[in-house]
Amino acid sequence: MKLIAVDMDGTFLNDNNEYDEIRFKHIYDKMRLDNIRFVVASSNHPSYLKKFFAEYSDIIYIGANGAFLEFDDDKRYKLIAQRDVCTVITRLIDANYEFVVSTKNNAFIHQTISEDYRMMIEPYYPDINVFTVSDDIEESVLKITVTGAADEVSDINELLPESLDCVYSGAHCIDITAFADKADMLEIVMEQLSVSRDDLVVFGDGENDIEMFKLSSHSYAMINAPHQVKSIASAIAPSNNESGVLSVLEKNIKQI
Repeated sequence: MKLIAVDMDGTFLNDNNEYDEIRFKHIYDKMRLDNIRFVVASSNHPSYLKKFFAEYSDIIYIGANGAFLEFDDDKRYKLIAQRDVCTVITRLIDANYEFVVSTKNNAFIHQTISEDYRMMIEPYYPDINVFTVSDDIEESVLKITVTGAADEVSDINELLPESLDCVYSGAHCIDITAFADKADMLEIVMEQLSVSRDDLVVFGDGENDIEMFKLSSHSYAMINAPHQVKSIASAIAPSNNESGVLSVLEKNIKQI
């Protein structure tokens, strides 16, 4: 084991968006002694992810469903072209969808979006700005998140230009990106660290974790994951509400 990659919501975090910090620190100290790197791979904004690990300086972050990678001093982005941002925003507004535009440093919602929606997403972004027309968004866009169920992915896809794709990332969120994927950024990390599939351990609970599972010989779906996700994984971990990731890591790290 040289590299551990974990999804956050429904996987590493419990349903209260918390984790056992004391238990994790004990595990993390052992990981560092054994030169094992830890990757947080999530659909969430990078700034939100970093709040959970403020005291750890060497964690690798894959955020915005693979549109962002921070690996030591290296930052990489897979951005949506400005012309595509304008096209998608116009079509989503016309179709009466609620959505948030994630940029490198902020988030933007349209002026027609309800205050309830703004309050719901506020904890997940560094700052939320209101825009009137798409040209008001002058920052580079990582992804656009639409509120919708898993069975609405095909409907959203029909609104997208060929240069974009969308995936259901859980919690009634459909992420639109420029074909970004957490697995693509994880592959970059693996190459840089000379990590083979046998040295990688992956944990996840959603459809957007499946491609990461395929990179590893040791993929764990949480027991709370949907059946189609569990069917791809090589093993099942206890529930996110039972600190399933930490339980598996404790057992495996003892064997090193």
